[in-house]
Amino acid sequence: MTEAREFTFQDYLGIASRRKWLIVGCILLSLTIALALCLILPRSYISSTLIIVESQKVPEDYVKGVVTGTVEDRLEMIQQMLRSRTLLTRVIEMFNLYEEDRGKGLEHRIGRMRKNIAIDKTKNNQAFTLSFEHEIPITAQKVTATLADILIKENLSTREQLVEGANEFLASELTGAKQELEAREKAISEFKRAYMGELPQQMEANLRTLDRLQVEGFTQNETLSSLNARLGVIEKAIKEYEITGTPSMELPASTRKTGHRLSRLTELERKLATLSMTYKPNYPDIVQLKEEIAGLKAEPPANDDELTDDLLGQERKSVGPRPADPYLRELNRQRGEVKVEIASVKERLSRLSGQIKDYEGRVERAPTREQKLMVLVRDYENMQKNYQALLEKKLNARIAENLERRQKGEQFRVIDPANTPEKPEKPNKPLILLGGLLIGCGLGFGMAVLLEQIAKSFNYPEEAEIFLGLPLLAAIPSFQTAFAHSGKFLPLTTEGPPSSPPVRSKGLLQYRGKGPNQEARPENGRAVQRGFSPELNLVAKWRPMSVVAEQFRVAATKLTLMSAEREHTVVVVTSAVMGEGKSSTAANLGYVLAQDLGKATLLMDCDFKRPVLHAYAGAEPEPGLAKVLHKDHPLEDCLQKLGDLPLWILPAGSTARRPVELSKMNQLSAILSTLRSRFDYIIMDAPPILPLADMNVLASMADIMALVVRAGTTGRDVVKNALKALRIPNQAGIVLTGLQADWTPYYMQQEYYLGSDAEKHL
Repeated sequence: MTEAREFTFQDYLGIASRRKWLIVGCILLSLTIALALCLILPRSYISSTLIIVESQKVPEDYVKGVVTGTVEDRLEMIQQMLRSRTLLTRVIEMFNLYEEDRGKGLEHRIGRMRKNIAIDKTKNNQAFTLSFEHEIPITAQKVTATLADILIKENLSTREQLVEGANEFLASELTGAKQELEAREKAISEFKRAYMGELPQQMEANLRTLDRLQVEGFTQNETLSSLNARLGVIEKAIKEYEITGTPSMELPASTRKTGHRLSRLTELERKLATLSMTYKPNYPDIVQLKEEIAGLKAEPPANDDELTDDLLGQERKSVGPRPADPYLRELNRQRGEVKVEIASVKERLSRLSGQIKDYEGRVERAPTREQKLMVLVRDYENMQKNYQALLEKKLNARIAENLERRQKGEQFRVIDPANTPEKPEKPNKPLILLGGLLIGCGLGFGMAVLLEQIAKSFNYPEEAEIFLGLPLLAAIPSFQTAFAHSGKFLPLTTEGPPSSPPVRSKGLLQYRGKGPNQEARPENGRAVQRGFSPELNLVAKWRPMSVVAEQFRVAATKLTLMSAEREHTVVVVTSAVMGEGKSSTAANLGYVLAQDLGKATLLMDCDFKRPVLHAYAGAEPEPGLAKVLHKDHPLEDCLQKLGDLPLWILPAGSTARRPVELSKMNQLSAILSTLRSRFDYIIMDAPPILPLADMNVLASMADIMALVVRAGTTGRDVVKNALKALRIPNQAGIVLTGLQADWTPYYMQQEYYLGSDAEKHL
């Protein structure tokens, strides 16, 4: 598989030059079709109207519009509105549009009208153009005006409906929000009522009360300890008195005289002093203590004695009758009083303990209540905000509704009424013709490039190298380039033999006849006048400063490099088929080797079917190699020296009477062995590979094979098959001939050298 070659700009120019008639034909065909379309397509007229979008007259800072959205969104809505089936059906029936398509159904007519309606926005999106296309100008104008009027009315109606719908929706939502807000308020009230005393805002009061109760409990515990100690002292005194009959010295006289009322009063006053340091005078416990102290102070002293007597009576019942002893009686009375006080203190402590537990429970449950209350309050606040927002929107919607009803909101207004078109918009003849021209150019050039891509011949040297896998010896431009600009320097035409000077001509001819009077043809295949000398194919002689001659010098130089290790080299020049230019290539190579490189060179014409090498070299056709093979003449008699150069030629000779058999070709090996020692280079002009079998024998005798391929003519597969059928020598190369000017790089064209002084010496 060969690699694709990338085309350059010069390559594309060459393709356009070679395929110009194909490109021109495609352009003419496209223009013809475009012109036919301009004549065939029906005419249509477009009427348009300009509608501006007016913003609301009251600033939005005061009244916010309910109908929001960008102009693009509203225009999209307008487009959908204008394409609605109901609206289009009404307009179609109103103006009897598309009567010719009535048989195709209403849907088809609606589809046509949708295609003919267009809405185009302006740059600032503050206006838009509504247009309608129709075959009749007045109909287009009437339909456009009607559509604009319907559009404006529908816009007003739609906006009013949107505002009314928004107002009703907001009213419904506001009622629901109010009900939910009242439900939240009721839930919060019931929660506070159910958990009164455990609410977060009562936490501080609960903590203060708890502190007070704990202080009071501490005080009561101290009082209880003091009373228990006093009771122990009294009981000990009673026991000692009963045993010894002597009063105990541990019991103070003041204690013995203190009554129950006084001790209680003292305790209450101490407690009052403690609470007064923490709380205000109007605190409930302080007020209660003050009332109790006032009551004790108001009691008569006899009460204490009666209470003591009652306790002593109970003790007497339990102990039994005793003799009346004032001291013992006093002790029993004091003991009874202390026990009463102890019972009172214990009751007080029990009550305080319950209160402390109650307040501790309140404090512990306060976070839970706070969390639940926060949820209720948060929902209530959110609902309240929602209610306020809905209320504001409801008020704004009511104002917006009044705004729309008074037509103070955003509106559509026609500033450029629908016009009656005078010129048809379609078909656009300049555009169609331009499109046809562009399509024709693109199609023609594309086909030209495609044909070049799929071409089976070689057009560029790189293609030949890549496809055949052989090195390129030279890329020979067309011989016409050597004579195109300087035909006046050619020798004059003669009617003599082939050895006579060549004729003046502007084209290089390739000899295709059998004699000097036969018709000659140039490389492009066009016939020219009779009597043209085939010696013009020896371009290296007649145009030594041309690019063609220079490329032959390049090929000769590469041959010398390839044969550097050999003293004597046999080069066979052949081609896949005839007409490739192998004989002219062999003649020019031999001339360059002798003239420019000073090599002793022999030109040997081995093409017995079409011998033309002698005509190119200007030598006699007889005697030749055929006579040597038939042993009619010795080899020395057949060698002809060409001028003063170290150049000789061994022509093929005439084979009309005695053809050279293939068996005779084997004798060439002995002849070449004889000639090798005398010449540095032997250039063999061999027959083509495919038509004849001679080349298989000649290839085995050569050291180097030069395969001549004509550019743009010889098929790639033909050359490939020829190489497969041939045993190629160790060294081989390609000579690509017939390169056209558009295929040749600029540095290989004759114009590259026209500015130099070299051409002056031609």
